[in-house]
Amino acid sequence: PLQLLIHSQILRAIHDSHQSVESEVALGVWQKYVQHDCMMCFWDEQQDCLAPHFSNNNYHPKATPVSNNPFTKLGRGNWQSCVATFREAVDWTENPWDLVRGDSFHHLGVNSKTIKLRVGDSLQRTAVLECHSASDCSSVAPASCDLVVTDPPFGGLLHYSELADFYYAWLRLLLEEKYPDKFSSEFTPKALEAVANRARQPEDPDGFYQKVLTECWREAGRILKPSGILTFTFHHSEDDPWVAVLESLFQAGFYLEAAYPIRSDETKGEGAKPGTFGSQLIEYDIVHVCRKRVDEPQEISWARLRRQILADVRQLQEILEHHQQEGLQDADVQVIRRGKALEYYSKHYGKVYIEKGRDFSVREALAGINQLLDDQRDSTSEVPPVDAEPYTRQFLRLFRGQSSLERGQLQKFLRGTGVSPAEFVERGWCFEEKKVFHVTSPLELAQKWKGVSRQGMGRDFDQAMFLIGACYECSGIRVQDTLNSDKFIPHPATGDVIDWFTRHGGDAEVKSAARLAKQLYTKWVAANEPKVKAAQRTFDFAQEEA
Repeated sequence: PLQLLIHSQILRAIHDSHQSVESEVALGVWQKYVQHDCMMCFWDEQQDCLAPHFSNNNYHPKATPVSNNPFTKLGRGNWQSCVATFREAVDWTENPWDLVRGDSFHHLGVNSKTIKLRVGDSLQRTAVLECHSASDCSSVAPASCDLVVTDPPFGGLLHYSELADFYYAWLRLLLEEKYPDKFSSEFTPKALEAVANRARQPEDPDGFYQKVLTECWREAGRILKPSGILTFTFHHSEDDPWVAVLESLFQAGFYLEAAYPIRSDETKGEGAKPGTFGSQLIEYDIVHVCRKRVDEPQEISWARLRRQILADVRQLQEILEHHQQEGLQDADVQVIRRGKALEYYSKHYGKVYIEKGRDFSVREALAGINQLLDDQRDSTSEVPPVDAEPYTRQFLRLFRGQSSLERGQLQKFLRGTGVSPAEFVERGWCFEEKKVFHVTSPLELAQKWKGVSRQGMGRDFDQAMFLIGACYECSGIRVQDTLNSDKFIPHPATGDVIDWFTRHGGDAEVKSAARLAKQLYTKWVAANEPKVKAAQRTFDFAQEEA
């Protein structure tokens, strides 16, 4: 009750001031203050100070709420300190300054890392502020903007609009009459919010999120000049949000021109508690710089694109190693590398293929890029064949020398790779039973191809498993019939995948069948060199890479 009294008295004073512009600015001060004086504030024992509301991105009640003192000059977030911040902002508009590296002024006796340098150019207050959906910027003329800066929402269920209701319910009391089109409803609008909310979109919440996001990107493209830039920051250690954001971005006609890491303002540092708002693992945001696609992307194979990515990532290695010595976290290094690698993929979006007629999706690209980065870091063990497809390489890593994995272990290994267990199950490569994933027997996989056209056997893993399964005793399958079929196009990695199983098969039976399959396949390759070389051209595979 005391907090409600204080809030309402301050609002009454703002309302009675009858100063239109200044009143609205004062509301901004009050908005900051109420965040520091409500039942969602608690005491931060580590920093020995009050922690404001939205330290977590929810309305979870606090076990030890604390209340602020509006009159004191002490403490964090009191009324006077909030006003002081506003005064600093007003002063800055009249006499702006920028931060400059202090080492540029060592000759003048400056020892600090940064200094404030006055630029001597006051700001003209000509900005126009509008409140509407980013999917409809009809008030902005087409091709009229040089730059669009935005911050897309995360793909998970973060209740942005519900969080905004905390402020909206109070601000509406003063602003409803002046802005009836924005403050007439009791709560903030939520129907077009770009969020994956199963309660509102039970059939396909993720699809709805991506659709709205795509419309926002398209509208940004409409108002941008042909040479204009779209830029946004995004950081996430998981791949699903990246997939949604990137797919919608590319579908809207943009490509990623550059990715720049900057230190995040939400870094929690050492000792951060799980569940705090922001990112604990990633200390760097990635600034993505995008341009509108004006030319049709050129077709390119994953094999060729992988070589380009690998060469550039290697050039980054020395720089990143230096930054790691300065304290850059592994998660940050991976995000930086991945952002660089995605630049290449985005320029060819929709035209990247594994083989002619089989496109390479954003999710597959992320999986493949992550594995390239893992290969760069892992020098202690044999990596799966480099020419194998991304999902094949990941599967071989997981089940190296074993035929089963507990669900928890599998999910742990796959975290941050861009691959989920369900994708292996859908391909029939493994199955889950009593919280354990088991590798499907090569014999069972081979027998599923009986009576099925070999033209559909395009994946390297499927070809290798068929040949290994056919070499089981009593399989009833003639290997030569498939190899000599006109419908069979040998994948460049099939022989290497078979060879992998001769050493890393899950049991002795698999290894034995793989050794026989290797002999038969090697002999067939030698006798059918023209067909094998033609297949390599289909995949655009460079033999020297292997």
